[in-house]
Amino acid sequence: MGLFSTLFTTAHAKPVSSVTFTLDSATHTYEDGNVGLNATTLAITPSDRRVAVIGLNGSGKTTLLKLLDGALPASTGSVRLTADGTDYDPSVKRDLKRIENFVGRVRREEIPNSYYKAPSIREAIDQPLKKHKVPESERQAIIGNLFAHFDLASVAREPASALDGEKRHLLAIASALSFSPAVIVADEPTKGLDEIASAHVAKALFSYDRQVIFATHDTDLITRSEYAIDRTLVVDGHDVVFDGTPHAAVTFYTDLIRARYEASKA
Repeated sequence: MGLFSTLFTTAHAKPVSSVTFTLDSATHTYEDGNVGLNATTLAITPSDRRVAVIGLNGSGKTTLLKLLDGALPASTGSVRLTADGTDYDPSVKRDLKRIENFVGRVRREEIPNSYYKAPSIREAIDQPLKKHKVPESERQAIIGNLFAHFDLASVAREPASALDGEKRHLLAIASALSFSPAVIVADEPTKGLDEIASAHVAKALFSYDRQVIFATHDTDLITRSEYAIDRTLVVDGHDVVFDGTPHAAVTFYTDLIRARYEASKA
């Protein structure tokens, strides 16, 4: 698990090393009555190191990710996370608190509001670690290694408001990793970036030693061999309609979009 796990093991509960996500006929309907996801049954195991989720806007990608990471409860059916052999139910408050420790959430370039109040991004990440009584030497090692990996060292003393889009995306990922989760669940972690910045963020994310489950519209990204995406889900009409390899998924998705376009002209 690397340096961060070693650091946290010394003074805190042993970090989770592997997580299995299980959805059993799980659905979510929002309070306004809009369906986010129809009944979905699937499992994502630790062997699925890089899982992409693709689909049109409004198809249900974000709802699926939020069910996986516990941000939304299942309206019907169930969601279960099994961490190192122990089952957790995100609908149970005590379990959800534990889940938030071993599943890191990334929402595009969104960072905690508190980060904008801190004098610098280094202090922004340091403050919650300090609040959890992580010793200073460990905090500095965690921040130093995160900032080195995500190319944030040169702006460590800058306030969050001074960062460009690429650096905000990188900081959002680094923030999610600060407590050494076993898995990152990321909703469009390269959204809005140009091709060069997107590649930089993707390389930093996928070269980090964590399981990653992420949503994207970038079909080129998921088929590039250097990112080693091994499984892709296609979501359409609030259903998971395809589950397979990236290249097969992109072919399926392209045909789906073409069929929609042809139908719209008829």
